[in-house]
Amino acid sequence: MFFVIESFLCSSIYADNLLARLVQTPELGKPVPSKLSMNRQLYKKYYLKEITRGAAKEIELEGKNEENRFESGGYMANDRNPPCKQGQVLAVEITDLNHRGEGVGKTGGFTLFVPQALPGEIARVEISAVRKNFAGAKLLTLEQSSPHRVNPPCPYFPECGGCQIQHLSYEKQLAWKNEKVFETLRRIAGAEPSIQPVLGTANPWRYRNKAQVHLGIANDRVKTGFYQQRSHQIIDITDCLVQHPHNGKMINAIRQAAQEFADRKTIPAGEDPLPANRAAIRSSFSTGKSMIILTGAATSKNSPLFLKTYLQKLADLINFKAKEPPAGIILHQPDKAGDRHITLSGQPYLEEDIAPFHYRLSPRSFFQVNPGQAGILYEQAASLSGRPRTAYDLYCGTGNFALYLSKTAEQVIGIDSDGSAIKDANENAALNKIGNIQFINARAEDVTDLLIKGNHPKTVFLNPPRQGCSPGLLEAIIRAKPERIVYISCSPATLARDIDRLQQSSYAVKLVQPVDMFPHTSHVESVALIERRQA
Repeated sequence: MFFVIESFLCSSIYADNLLARLVQTPELGKPVPSKLSMNRQLYKKYYLKEITRGAAKEIELEGKNEENRFESGGYMANDRNPPCKQGQVLAVEITDLNHRGEGVGKTGGFTLFVPQALPGEIARVEISAVRKNFAGAKLLTLEQSSPHRVNPPCPYFPECGGCQIQHLSYEKQLAWKNEKVFETLRRIAGAEPSIQPVLGTANPWRYRNKAQVHLGIANDRVKTGFYQQRSHQIIDITDCLVQHPHNGKMINAIRQAAQEFADRKTIPAGEDPLPANRAAIRSSFSTGKSMIILTGAATSKNSPLFLKTYLQKLADLINFKAKEPPAGIILHQPDKAGDRHITLSGQPYLEEDIAPFHYRLSPRSFFQVNPGQAGILYEQAASLSGRPRTAYDLYCGTGNFALYLSKTAEQVIGIDSDGSAIKDANENAALNKIGNIQFINARAEDVTDLLIKGNHPKTVFLNPPRQGCSPGLLEAIIRAKPERIVYISCSPATLARDIDRLQQSSYAVKLVQPVDMFPHTSHVESVALIERRQA
């Protein structure tokens, strides 16, 4: 049977990444690694359980040597007393990085995770938390430093949780991400395809077009910024070096406006002093314009009408405080029946380019946060298409990639469950005068008949969210028997999991091209070419 243990400090550091993938061996009574080579029913049971419980976000093994814990020479999972305790200070050699970019070391065969430590370093650490199979530790000092360590230019690193490996040289970041993709595919899928060198960027700074910040107030002072790592404490920031310069300006305008709003005591005592607790900011690299999306405070007792009135006043203050007012400010009202977006000022959309195409984005629409690298990603994926007659783009979103496919395929069919995204996709196709694309508003999992009863598509493109593809969709694709599958993934772990399933049904992964969309973070995007094996 499968089992999942509690996440470390409310995150998926290790427990739900590794142990959710282990199978209980009845005769031994202890877990052993599994490659998920199991019958279809058990696979589906595993798959759905992970998606439902959120354990499928990352399921890769931590570090290259984690299976040592299951060997007789190291610490065993059923040992009663871990060889360290909370508050203990010790020296540890760092041998690897885990998938979150944390240093991996051992004491007495027991695994330690040390944020901000790098391979090759000898670190003096303090044990901060001990679990059954691993411990977290705080870096105190370095007795030996890595030659690849650099001084992070960001004044908020490492307290801010946005970047995890800013202290590692960019060249080594790329090398580590290549190794991460290879090791994840090898361990989870048992695959060793050709892994191309990761495509980096000439300038790994100022690449993000979107920031999501939190608003709070303490001692009558408004804070606007990102959460501290593994907490809900807001790091008050004035700028972010990986963000578009206009995003920092908007953050400061929001803070100043929120401070003035709070000082006026507009909202009655006993209520939240601020009408918004989150703000999403998008800035266009092509137009230089910005859009702000304010989310109403979830704990507010006020009616939606009063909340809108307060947010309208806040929006007016933001426009007044900003030296370059945003193109639009939107109110986001979460609702069980469907989120609502109300324009408070300006226009309800933003325009952006991923050469050679022009896109119009609504507040809800997903769009790649790094437009420069997105163009490279899409070109790589399109080059693997084999120039099909009909190409199916599943999880098409606002049509970002479908537009690229229109250059090589006779017809493109894009499918997405987000009606707002499909509306944007149709507008984007019209905006770019492209007529060989059809967009369908449906769940990718619900298009089985289209795939199976159609003309057996030669090429299917997948670009799912981080949790990967559902079993039902993979089954439909397998039954449709396309010659090739081009899979764009932002999670090596779920990519490997889905490849593992496809490999059981006459498919083999031939090539993987990683693309660094998120410099200074532990994330990496990949394009995989998966082909049907000839009988």
